Amino acid sequence: MSGQGQVLAWLRARTPEPPQLLQERLERHVRAVPAERVGATMTEAMGALGLGALEASLARGETGDEAALDLLAADAFVTYAFEAAAEEGVEVVPVALDLLAKAVR
Repeated sequence: MSGQGQVLAWLRARTPEPPQLLQERLERHVRAVPAERVGATMTEAMGALGLGALEASLARGETGDEAALDLLAADAFVTYAFEAAAEEGVEVVPVALDLLAKAVR
């Protein structure tokens, strides 16, 4: 994978498109991740982004629109991780178990 540009292009090709505010938040998370954390596959990239968005929401220590947008982004990224796994021929169950294990640490 070539990095953030490829991830952004992959996200922008999803249909249906997410609402504008969510799309902006997804792209913000992609741009904030160092290139070395993007992952070797789209499945890995989406999973890492989902965990990062969840961490961002929890780090706020509050409720409100900003935290909610990060939670929605986390949900979208994890959903996209499963979609990417299906496209890449990767079994979804191990992906889900790995993300769950990382999320509860």
